[in-house]
Amino acid sequence: MNQEHNEEHEKKEFATEAEEIAALEAENTTTADADPAETMRRQIESLTGDLQRERAEFSNFRRRALTEKTQQAAQSSARILTDLLPALDALDQFFAAYSAKAEEDATIKGIVDGVQLVQKQITRVFTEAGVEEFSPVGQEFDPAMMEALSQLEGDVAVETVSQVFQKGYRIEGRVIRPARVVVMKPKAITG
Repeated sequence: MNQEHNEEHEKKEFATEAEEIAALEAENTTTADADPAETMRRQIESLTGDLQRERAEFSNFRRRALTEKTQQAAQSSARILTDLLPALDALDQFFAAYSAKAEEDATIKGIVDGVQLVQKQITRVFTEAGVEEFSPVGQEFDPAMMEALSQLEGDVAVETVSQVFQKGYRIEGRVIRPARVVVMKPKAITG
């Protein structure tokens, strides 16, 4: 019977050599499919490949979900801490106004000491949460970390921070509030 089939195949004319090769491959596949063990092996290989792809996709999904959850938690913490920064600023302003008066009046000293304890507790919580404050006086101006409120000309080679109005804060290197500063810029050369 195979001989008859081959003779039939030889009689059949093909438009291109590629069509003839495709027809031969189809015949070989059909012949191989007749063997049940071979058919079963191919099905197992196919299903194994599908399973491996599904496992990889699920593993990637789990990793992405965990990363997103961690990022959301960090953003939530950063939002809460950012909302508390004005309270720290208010404490700094309190100390600027009352520290000198506390030296002269024992009642005010007791209040200042109590407020200082509160400030230390809040600062400890910020530190444990990974919040760093930065006050860049004397450093080169960096617009990614600082907000220039005003500029002055001076004897400097590059734009330098001369005064800090409000400290900046960052979490894990990411700025959550830029420092508000006065920038000293190089004097303009008059010609």
